[in-house]
Amino acid sequence: MDKGRRTGRGSIQRRVLLLALVFTLLAAAVIAVGSARVMAARLESTAFRSAEYALETASSAVRSGIDEVDSLAAWCSADPSIRTWLLEGGSQSRKQNVYITLTGKYNSMRAAPYLQHFVLFSADGSYMSFGTYSSQIAVNLGNEEARASLPGFGEEEAWRQIVSDPLVLASRAPDSIPVVRALTNASGHRGRVCIGVSPSLITDALRSISLTDGGRLYWKMGGVLYAVEDGKLTEAEPLADLEAYAMRSDETLSPDTELFKTVRDGQDLYVVSRPVGVHDLYLVETMPRPVYAGMIGALLKPAAASLLVIFILGVVLAAMLHRQVAGPVVALRRRIERISAGDFTVDLDIEWNNELGDIGRGLNQVSRSITALMDKRIEDEKQKQDMEYRMLQNQINPHFIYNALNSIKWMAAIQRAPGIEEMVTALSRLLKSVSKGNERLVPLYEEFALLNDYFTIEQYRYGGTITLDVDYIEDEALARECLIPRFTLQPLVENAIFHGIEPKGRAGEIRLTVTRERESGDVLLRLHDDGVGMTAEQAEKALSEPSPEEAAAKFRHVGMWNVHRRLQYIFGEAYGLSIDSTPGTGTTVTVRLPGREGEARG
Repeated sequence: MDKGRRTGRGSIQRRVLLLALVFTLLAAAVIAVGSARVMAARLESTAFRSAEYALETASSAVRSGIDEVDSLAAWCSADPSIRTWLLEGGSQSRKQNVYITLTGKYNSMRAAPYLQHFVLFSADGSYMSFGTYSSQIAVNLGNEEARASLPGFGEEEAWRQIVSDPLVLASRAPDSIPVVRALTNASGHRGRVCIGVSPSLITDALRSISLTDGGRLYWKMGGVLYAVEDGKLTEAEPLADLEAYAMRSDETLSPDTELFKTVRDGQDLYVVSRPVGVHDLYLVETMPRPVYAGMIGALLKPAAASLLVIFILGVVLAAMLHRQVAGPVVALRRRIERISAGDFTVDLDIEWNNELGDIGRGLNQVSRSITALMDKRIEDEKQKQDMEYRMLQNQINPHFIYNALNSIKWMAAIQRAPGIEEMVTALSRLLKSVSKGNERLVPLYEEFALLNDYFTIEQYRYGGTITLDVDYIEDEALARECLIPRFTLQPLVENAIFHGIEPKGRAGEIRLTVTRERESGDVLLRLHDDGVGMTAEQAEKALSEPSPEEAAAKFRHVGMWNVHRRLQYIFGEAYGLSIDSTPGTGTTVTVRLPGREGEARG
């Protein structure tokens, strides 16, 4: 049987060794593949950022020209003299002044060479023309109907399409991007600023852009895609079936840049789209998705060598673990077997300076604890026997006291001494309650009976000069339902007699009332004496924990703090004693108890 167990244990060790080797190989493979994927992802991210940076640089160059053209159109609409001429026309001198102003503005523009025509039409049908093709205008610009039929002249627009320049002969008309600004006054008179921009304004700014290998550049305007090739903008097929690329937060430099992936002509493409920032214009670059087969192939040999090295290290590691762990584990197992057999001696040989040594120290500590526990159990049994003996012995003493008190009682009755008989009877009941009362809480009526026995003795002591009256009970049911710790009221009455009534040197009275507080439902017991009273500081000190010196001092109010803490321990911090006292008038001690529904904590 033991041989079978050893064989099984050996097979588990071999399985653990095999699993360690397999796990090592898998970990190496995962690391190799993961490294390749991380490298590929970083190359892709670098390509995206490079393309985005190139597009952003080119966008800035293109936008400077576009902004200059837009500023020209806006300036013509805002300049007072030009605006007045556009909406009202006017004399030849006014037109001449406007022409001079426009000539100065036009000649100062860097984008002037790209303005094929720059024509202003006034409301009275006159016009003036500038631009590189202004001398080749071949249509009657003075005819409103003829102008309205021209492409790009009908309504206000800007940077939405490429048309053949409508002002030049069709055989010689270049491609043009219309920018039209219309003005209308309250009388309905209308003027118009018409600018024809050469696409070269865009293509010349894009000549220096650096594209990714195999990448192509596009210009997107008015929702139409144009290929940028050989300095021209040629309308291209839209990039269909675009699917939003799952971007990571670090793939692009700007949140405005969009990444897509698509397939065109059987080729996987990445699409990087960068807004120019005005007129819904975009620069778009398509790039082929990188092929990493060559890179992975180059990694295969180093990866294979790494796997071999890792495998060898795994074998060495497994052998070292077997040597370092197997021997200590066997020693620990034998120690556990000895403990289970009842041998709790300490074995210091299993406390090595490693983690297994921590287990060995734990086993030795367990052995010490069990030994100490067994010794304590023997000592407890001995103490239990001694306690049982004392309990049996102490049971004799109360019986002796009861018998002696009964003899005194009968002797007092025979000798016709009723006061002594009553005092002995009250004392006997008190002693019986102390010795046999095991209940933690008793109803109020039982506490009142104990208080009555105590006061009977004190009344004889003071010759009847002190009286105790239950002045008021709000509800007789409270005496049965409300619970109170045994011997709560006796210390309070004792303090009222010794520290309140006795110091004033004449007869005194103690009154007890029982009421229920309407808001909380708590029961309030108020003990009032007409003694000498106390100051607020003395009242506060009476309910605070006494120091050893104060506990022994004669002036200390005996038992007040003890009663207060007992009530709080049983019912909670909201309950206990409170003192209301006026020097020379008397003291009222209030005992707050929970109603019938209140529950003690212990």
